[in-house]
Amino acid sequence: MQRISVLITSSPESLSACTDAVAFCHAAVAQGQSIEQIFFYQAGVYHANGLIDKAASEVDLPSAWQTFATANNVPLLVCVGAAGKRGVIDAEQAEQAGLEQHNLFAPFKQVGLGEFFTLLHNSDKLVQF
Repeated sequence: MQRISVLITSSPESLSACTDAVAFCHAAVAQGQSIEQIFFYQAGVYHANGLIDKAASEVDLPSAWQTFATANNVPLLVCVGAAGKRGVIDAEQAEQAGLEQHNLFAPFKQVGLGEFFTLLHNSDKLVQF
């Protein structure tokens, strides 16, 4: 069984790359592979913004990631530095900053790059979208 880390740097607005990423993860698991982590970095952190209002005809990527992660017990990790620069914050950060609202919801979790590299070390392959 191959252990795969997935790195998402594409914005949700890059629909083709993002739907390919979700499809890749489903296919990998169906083939018996293990997804060790899905790490959102650079513009990819926007996938974790739970307050984006999508039109009914648009693909709901955050929901697709949440469904996949929950069904397959895969962590959705968001780079805390990249997310903070782009206004994507969790409840703890919002409280520390004195803000009344946050926009990162479970199962997305903010972590540092160190956690990404630790899990990457345990992986056989890195795939980036």
